[in-house]
Amino acid sequence: MYAVGGTEIMKIGDFEIEMPDPPLQDPHCIAILKPWINVGNVGKIVLRRLGKMYASERIGKLERPSKFYDFTRYRPEIRLRGDVRSVRVPNTRISYARRPGSNDLVLLELLEPHAFAEDFNDSVVDLVKALGVTRYVQIGGMYDSVPHSRELSVTGSARGWEPPEGFGNVSIGKSRYQGPTSMTSQISERIFSDLKLETLSLMVHLPLYLKLDDDYAGSARILKILSELYGFSSRLPEVEMGEKQYDQVSPAMLDNPQLKEMVERFERETDSDTSGDPGSGDSASPEGISLSPEIEQFLSDVAETDAGTENDGSDSPRG
Repeated sequence: MYAVGGTEIMKIGDFEIEMPDPPLQDPHCIAILKPWINVGNVGKIVLRRLGKMYASERIGKLERPSKFYDFTRYRPEIRLRGDVRSVRVPNTRISYARRPGSNDLVLLELLEPHAFAEDFNDSVVDLVKALGVTRYVQIGGMYDSVPHSRELSVTGSARGWEPPEGFGNVSIGKSRYQGPTSMTSQISERIFSDLKLETLSLMVHLPLYLKLDDDYAGSARILKILSELYGFSSRLPEVEMGEKQYDQVSPAMLDNPQLKEMVERFERETDSDTSGDPGSGDSASPEGISLSPEIEQFLSDVAETDAGTENDGSDSPRG
């Protein structure tokens, strides 16, 4: 432990942490992994909303992010506030929020490392242990052959505890995914096996034909589930914002038979699927779907319009 400007900093693995004082009460960690399973920025939006709800405070980051990150791939950003110029260096960031009378929160914004992934994983596991976390919840989003006109599917898994039956209409079970993954996907497994903590993963399935930079419908779906589980406020601006985004697609279907046919096919598959797995039908993969230039341009316009609706210039949970 050492002091910086009168503040005591603890070294935990490769992290520099200002330990909360007093200690957190039975904290649950809500974590995201960028950019691997954070399509539509759903996890980032969720952490930002929770940070605003509970006035979260930043307490830590990696001491030397250049050990893990290639800054020609994750570029530092120059920012101006008035006449003050600063450089923001990509990093993994840790915040906490107190919830009197309930579980405090640790908000963990993981940035996927390019190198030394094992050291990164060790540091995260050590951090979770040091903060006294009792449950680790990982949230994210993925593209799938699902329609925007139905409730977005959420799949997940839980270990070490039993979530309330039917909560959030989430399909809880063992993942059947096979394919590329991230080394940091092992963190949840390590936390369960090494620390014997409860874990939960929640993955919202987003329409692959939209690919919005900020998908508020997806983030609202995750927020509703977490609200049901933790009693968060149900006043979520993301709900209305998500509905507005998706409503822009329906008029286009009237003029684009190809888009209309695709969405109707996804609707039929979703309505007839009883497995609880959105990807279990015969839906085409993203690579197998060809859109006309007109539809591609329309969907691009939707994304660009959305990008201008809310941009607070910050990627911190506090916004």
